[in-house]
Amino acid sequence: MADLPAYAAEPPRPGAAFDEYRLARGSVLDLLRPALTDALAAAGTPPAAVDTVLFATESLPRGEASQTAVAQLLGDLGMPHAYPVTLGFADCSTATAALTLAAALVSSGAARTVAVASGDLVSTVRSGSRVLLGGSAVASDGAAAAVVSGRRHGWEILGGARQVSYDLVGPAPAAHRLKAQLTAYQDLFDDLWSTTGLTPHEVAAVLPSNLAADTLRMFLGEAGFAPGQLYQDNVGRIAHCLGSDPLINLTDRTKSGTTRSAYPVVVLLGSSAAHLAAVLLRAVEG
Repeated sequence: MADLPAYAAEPPRPGAAFDEYRLARGSVLDLLRPALTDALAAAGTPPAAVDTVLFATESLPRGEASQTAVAQLLGDLGMPHAYPVTLGFADCSTATAALTLAAALVSSGAARTVAVASGDLVSTVRSGSRVLLGGSAVASDGAAAAVVSGRRHGWEILGGARQVSYDLVGPAPAAHRLKAQLTAYQDLFDDLWSTTGLTPHEVAAVLPSNLAADTLRMFLGEAGFAPGQLYQDNVGRIAHCLGSDPLINLTDRTKSGTTRSAYPVVVLLGSSAAHLAAVLLRAVEG
């Protein structure tokens, strides 16, 4: 963090736990390409089987250049006929929400196989400093991807929930913001349990966005989770890769040696200042 003057001038809060951040040297397409390639391989899905791609990103080139760039990317990956859709606006919760949107497309028959591609360059979506929310987060360039289809493989999507609190947009007294944020988290998980019929005690791990680590522990505690259920191992190593954090955390926790059978149900939690999205996943046997 030594090369971030703003971070040095405004030290992190105790518990922020950031050690380094990631800086991309190419375009967002250079991040999305390997993420999609790896996701297709992990899912055992031929690229040509993907009929829809949800791009959860605000870093694509502007204007007609975005169409050219996306067409080139999909052509290079072997899915030139996949229909591209861009999603944004909900900040760092967009990619998590995109998973439930993908599942809805598949379950309704509107799509057969959907690739969700998340990725952003901080320099594109945020001008100036990489320090966010008064030192609660340091933003990194990053990408992640997932494949959603009707085939039972990897993880089953049990349900999702979303919340937005526009009380948190713009300046407000600290006490007001804290209460509004806490209410948003509680409402989010009330909706998730209502949708899925599960409870916090049936969840082995919450895989969240890598921001406001100390505050997030408080919010999730009030929502019924114990500290040991919260996965924050990546906060120091990769910082806050905007919308991609939950998927990166899911991948890294699995690669760390913790088998899916050891935590069959997990929550992916994407969060920003005003937007929240959660997805409940259950490991598929075999």
